[in-house]
Amino acid sequence: MKGMLPFLLFRPDTFFSERMNVPEDLKIPGIIAVIGAIISAAGAYLASGVYSGLFSAAAGEGMAPVMGAVSALSAFFAFLILWWIIFAGIFYLLSMVFSGSGTFRRTLEFTGYGLVPVIIGLIISALVSLYYLPMVEVPVISNIQDPAAVQRFMNDILMDPAFREYTRISAVISVIFLAWSANLWIFGMKNARSLSIRNAIIVVLIPVIIFAIYTLYMAFIGMPFLGGP
Repeated sequence: MKGMLPFLLFRPDTFFSERMNVPEDLKIPGIIAVIGAIISAAGAYLASGVYSGLFSAAAGEGMAPVMGAVSALSAFFAFLILWWIIFAGIFYLLSMVFSGSGTFRRTLEFTGYGLVPVIIGLIISALVSLYYLPMVEVPVISNIQDPAAVQRFMNDILMDPAFREYTRISAVISVIFLAWSANLWIFGMKNARSLSIRNAIIVVLIPVIIFAIYTLYMAFIGMPFLGGP
């Protein structure tokens, strides 16, 4: 894998065209996806500390680590399902519009390889979280049964300057590295589905742009809206 990375990251067309000459194999892409899922889970566990006050008020002092573990497990499977399986499925279905040929297994394989930049972005975001999250002022919630108190707790978290800055920086990092992954996926779909470069760009950029817009909207507009004026 080590010797493959330079070709994958900087000469993706060569990398994927050469992979077309060998049997389909999900082992390495699966390992890449699992690594990404683990890093995503670690990031979710770190972020769950911000909501420890809510967890403790809801279920007792000892439940915060348990809820953190639940958040991590959810993030683990969400990464595998969204970033690998769903993106591969979307690429496969959209490429059918352009009469793409090739198996879904090959599409899944090449989508997995293309996750490497996304994982690099996750690592950077996790490091950023280590700086910002300890600065977040976590409010105390006195009555978990009071919807207004819960809403105030969430508003205070969302509007905390450190939390907002972390969320926005993390979103920008995510989009930047998603764009790099998109470049890999374009050449991956070009080869996996026998598409022209133009059609491969369309197939990949439709879901990627939608996801990027959603990510930036939630970080810069949607989150302040949820948190109040």
